[in-house]
Amino acid sequence: MIGINLNSEERKLILDFFALKQLPHDVALTFGDVALPEGHSDIRSRSEISDFRTQLSPNLKLSIPFISANMESVTGPEMIIAVEREGGLGIIPQSIPVEEKKRILDVVKRADCARINDPLTINFGKTLREAKNLMNRFKIYSLVVVDEKFMPLGILSTRDWKYETDENKKVEELMSANLIKANHDIGFEEARSILRKNKIEKLPLVDKTGKLTSLITAHGLFYHMHYPRALRDENGQFIRVGSIGVGKTFKPEHMQDIELQINSGITALLIDTARAFSENTRDAIVAVKKAFPKLTLIVGNVSTPEGAKFLFESGADVVKVGQGPGEACRTREVGIGIPQLTAIAACSAVAKKFGKTVIADGGIKNPGDIVKAIIAGASAVMIGYLFAGTEESPPEPYSYYSEDLKADLAVKDYIGSASHHAQLSRIGKGNLDYLRRPEGVKRIVPVTGTLSRRVSDLLDGMRSAMSYLGARNLKELH
Repeated sequence: MIGINLNSEERKLILDFFALKQLPHDVALTFGDVALPEGHSDIRSRSEISDFRTQLSPNLKLSIPFISANMESVTGPEMIIAVEREGGLGIIPQSIPVEEKKRILDVVKRADCARINDPLTINFGKTLREAKNLMNRFKIYSLVVVDEKFMPLGILSTRDWKYETDENKKVEELMSANLIKANHDIGFEEARSILRKNKIEKLPLVDKTGKLTSLITAHGLFYHMHYPRALRDENGQFIRVGSIGVGKTFKPEHMQDIELQINSGITALLIDTARAFSENTRDAIVAVKKAFPKLTLIVGNVSTPEGAKFLFESGADVVKVGQGPGEACRTREVGIGIPQLTAIAACSAVAKKFGKTVIADGGIKNPGDIVKAIIAGASAVMIGYLFAGTEESPPEPYSYYSEDLKADLAVKDYIGSASHHAQLSRIGKGNLDYLRRPEGVKRIVPVTGTLSRRVSDLLDGMRSAMSYLGARNLKELH
C-alpha cells in the first residue's frame, strides 16, 4: 500500500499514522472489515452529543460532515438547499450544461436568503400570470414591484395572489402598497428591529435616489431560529460550490464555465474526474489557481497516497478519496481501486503533512461507516446512495411493484455517473463524444422520506457510536 513514489519521510509518516489508527499497512481494508471496540466513556446519554462541526479549508466550515454526491440523480437545487439547511454541503454535478449550473446556483443563492443583492422584481403593469411564471422559475413566493425607473412600489406576496383566480389581473391591483423601505447600507441588527416593529417579511433597500438596490427578508434574517446549523455566508445566503470536469485538455471553455459560476457566488470549486492522478488534472488545477488564487479547490478522485500527494502539490486544497466503492460504481470491475478505509487513512496521512483535508467519497451505507471514515482521517463524507431515495433528490418518483412485499412502492432511479444511462444523457447534452465501457450502473431506490429525516437518523447513529467511544465531537473522534 505504501508506494515507491513517496520519499522515506512520507512513507514513515503513513506508517506512523496507520499505527496510530491501529490499521495494518500490509493489508487493505474497507468499512465492513473492521469493528470499533468500546472505550471508557463519561457520556451519560447520547443526547449530550451535538457538536458535529468540521473544517475542509479555512473558508469552508461545515456544521455536519455530510456532502451530497455531485451526481445528477442525487444533487439538484432542492437537495443543496435541504442538506445545507442541516449544516452539510451540496455540490452541483459537473456533467450538466453551464446554463443549468448557473440556474441552480441562482436558485440556491436566493433561497431563504437574508440579504438579496439582486432581488427579483416585476413591473407593476405585468399580469399575475407573468409574476407566477417568474416565481415558479426561481421557486420563490413573492416579488418586489417596481416602476420603469426601478423605484419600489410594493410587495406581491403569497397572501396577495394565493386565492386570486384571474391570472390576467395586473400586479398593481394585487400588490401590498403599504411599503416600508430602508437605506441600502443598513445593518442586520437595525433591519431586525424594523421588521419586528412593523411585523413585515420583506424590507426593500434603496439608494439615495430611491432606486431598489437589495432586499432583506425576515425569513432569512431569523433563519437560525429554525435551522441553527444551516450553512450560510455573511449575507445569509447558502454556500455555493461549483464544479468542472477536466477533459482531455483544459480549454478556454472550461475557464468560461468557471467564470460564470464565480459570478453566481461560488466560494469553492470541485474539479471532478474519475482519475485525478493525471496530467489532465494537474493542468486544470494550475490554470484555475493562476486565474483564481483565492478560490478553494476540491479535487478528486484518487485512492492512493501518491495520488493525494500529486494533487496537493499541484495546488488542491481538499482531495476527494475513493475509486470504486460506491453503490452505483463498477470501477473495481476493471481492476482499479483500493479498499476504502485504507485509502482514506493513507490519503489522510499525506493531507496532514500538507495541512490539508480529504473527503471520503463512496461506500457509505450506515452511520458506522461515517464514524469509521472520520476516525481514519476524513474531514467529511460524500453521500450518494443514502440521499438518492430522499424526497429532495432530482429524479421524479414513480411506482414499482415489489414481489417480496406484494405492494406498490414509490421509487427513484439512482444512476451511476459512468453508467450507460448517464453517458447517453451526456451525449444528448453535447458534453460527451461517444459511449465508453460503463463503470457504473442504474439502480432503483425506494423513496424513504425527507433529507432532514435521513440526516437526523445518520446523526443519531453517529451519536450512538460516539457515546460508546467517549467522543463528544469530531475532533475527539479523529
